[in-house]
Amino acid sequence: NLVIATVPFLVYASIYRALPSEIPVHYSFDGIADRFASRLSVEALLLCSLGYCGLLLGVLLKKMVLAMGKAQENNNTQTTEKLMAYNQTFLTIFFSALSLYFISVMLQNSVPDTLFILRTAYLVLSVLFIVIGNYLPKLKRNRVSGVKMEYSQSSEDAWMKSQRFGGRLLVLGGIISLIVCLIPGISEKSAVMLSTIIFAFVILWMLVFSAVEMRRCTRE
Repeated sequence: NLVIATVPFLVYASIYRALPSEIPVHYSFDGIADRFASRLSVEALLLCSLGYCGLLLGVLLKKMVLAMGKAQENNNTQTTEKLMAYNQTFLTIFFSALSLYFISVMLQNSVPDTLFILRTAYLVLSVLFIVIGNYLPKLKRNRVSGVKMEYSQSSEDAWMKSQRFGGRLLVLGGIISLIVCLIPGISEKSAVMLSTIIFAFVILWMLVFSAVEMRRCTRE
């Protein structure tokens, strides 16, 4: 993760001489650069350190989730730690990719494309969904991590059934979204819209599954 976070700094150092003396560091909602700074300014260096910000956020989230697990006597410490480690890597990669993208924007003196940033986020998030989906069935019943709904907390059997179903759904949604984001001919807007629909469908399907199974258990 530290190596990944350092890449933007190395790239920036390699193109430093090719940059103009002043570079855009802020854009308005209309996509117009409204503030410029020296290429060695604090703002420019902060843009190069976004990967470290993602890494720090991942570390803090990992410590917080593990602390919650210990407080509630969670028996999934090892599995949860692996999941949060993947999340930490996801955040580091995403923020480092953002940093590289902004460096490219500064070099070309162009306007940041929000849809491209969202497409990159969905691309990395798709991979994370696939990884998490494979780990969900390994989680034991708890109140910290996993598919936590009214039905899944009702019994051990309901818990395992929910984790298996949720895991398969996450893997399927992640694979489809990953394919959508990697299709060369598809526009940024279409990729973002389709990935948003896919992830919304995954969440909705989990809610429907929980509601249907809970009603069936109540009738029985």
